[in-house]
Amino acid sequence: MTPLATRSALAIAMLSPWTLLANATPIEVSSSFSGGIYDGGLTTPGFFNYYVGYSFPSSPPERRNFFIFDLSDIDTPVTGARIKLFLPGGPTLPSGYISSDPVEFYRVSGSAFPWTAYVEAFGGTATGPMLSAMFSTMGGSASAYGVVGISIDDSGTDIIIELGGSAIADINAALGSAFLVTGRLTDIHPGAPGMPPSELVFAYTDIPHPLMPLPRLELDIIPAPHSILPLLPLILAPRRRTR
Repeated sequence: MTPLATRSALAIAMLSPWTLLANATPIEVSSSFSGGIYDGGLTTPGFFNYYVGYSFPSSPPERRNFFIFDLSDIDTPVTGARIKLFLPGGPTLPSGYISSDPVEFYRVSGSAFPWTAYVEAFGGTATGPMLSAMFSTMGGSASAYGVVGISIDDSGTDIIIELGGSAIADINAALGSAFLVTGRLTDIHPGAPGMPPSELVFAYTDIPHPLMPLPRLELDIIPAPHSILPLLPLILAPRRRTR
């Protein structure tokens, strides 16, 4: 190895974690599956709509949603991530926020069940008792990835949920496979006196639709060593001695 090559290799090896993080490259992965499971162990096979909450009397009491992202082509560590979910609205779509509450809080988490169980739910092969058990773990607080407040003013925009440390760890564990996200509204009250007609978010998210982007997982990827090479002239530049 030449002296310059040796210095280059050492320079890359000595880059601090902060330098790597500062140069992380974001990429987006669209969901392969999205859908929901109702309280009581019901689902709608093959239905990509990811509305969450309830709408009386057109649906069962509550629906929680899920998303599966294919990470089979990603093998580089992830340092940060966020979920992007489009909330319909604007001049061409009805608002996806249908609630008498000014704000609904939406929480995402993993699940005690693997992503393959949710593929079975989407395909209609999961049993009612299994669906009911899966529902109870969706959007859980113990393994929460993140939470965001949503209002009607957000209609027509992406709702962005920054994912926390437990999510980043689970994403890195899922590299080369698939990553599951489940969600729920945290404070709905369909059985309370004076029940409002709906507490629903992400309504009308019918996919495929020309105006509906897919749910997306944005990942911050640590750059490969070859992408650090443009920094080498700065790293290898002689330092002026000071007294």
